[in-house]
Amino acid sequence: MVSSRHGTQVPGDRGIVTHSTFVPRYAREHAKPDRLRRLAEEGRLIPRVVRVLPAELAADAGRLLEAGGLRGRLVLTF
Repeated sequence: MVSSRHGTQVPGDRGIVTHSTFVPRYAREHAKPDRLRRLAEEGRLIPRVVRVLPAELAADAGRLLEAGGLRGRLVLTF
């Protein structure tokens, strides 16, 4: 696994890179994300999925995101 300030390369040959996100303003706000988790578990919070794509089309998903105008989330299946 390779780590850099730009992301962490996941082991394997698929070229997956992860990026950590840290929002200092919410670092100690545990109740809000916990509430979101509970709502999702209860089925009361359902993300809008605009399109599901196989992982091989991740580059296409990136282009769709860059183009903008999506009203929902893109989901990659692995």
